[in-house]
Amino acid sequence: MTSKTLSLSASLLLAAAVACGGAQPNPPAPLPAEPTAPAAPAAPAAPATDPAAPATTSARPTQRGPNLTPDGVVFNFKPDGKPAKIYLAGNFNSWNPSDAKFLLTNDGPSGMWSITVKLAPGTYQYKFVADGQWIKDPSAPGSAPDGFGGQNGQFDVK
Repeated sequence: MTSKTLSLSASLLLAAAVACGGAQPNPPAPLPAEPTAPAAPAAPAAPATDPAAPATTSARPTQRGPNLTPDGVVFNFKPDGKPAKIYLAGNFNSWNPSDAKFLLTNDGPSGMWSITVKLAPGTYQYKFVADGQWIKDPSAPGSAPDGFGGQNGQFDVK
């Protein structure tokens, strides 16, 4: 073999090695790191939650009357005596005194009963119906004649 042939063979081998990823030139040296401000301490990790656990919502207001919340209007009522059932009736449910969707829940030993209702903006009138007896909410922010000589509670949702 001649020197010209050897030189050509070596060049071809070198080109083939570079083309297939071998015999690559050395990578450039990394640049020195720039000084940075010290890192802020990491915030503590949030505790893991059980995906089966109920979602938490804002605390339910405990003051009497209608209370506007992000979850809806919370009606709290503390009746005289110990009724078996209390319903909420108003212009939002056609004044139905026994609508199961508007049955208040007894919140326990405090004697407070409550329900949360989603209502669109507007002016509403209502009464509680405890064991069939219609009762104006004494904690209602307003009142309006009920057409039977009594008063309804009245409030606005904005």
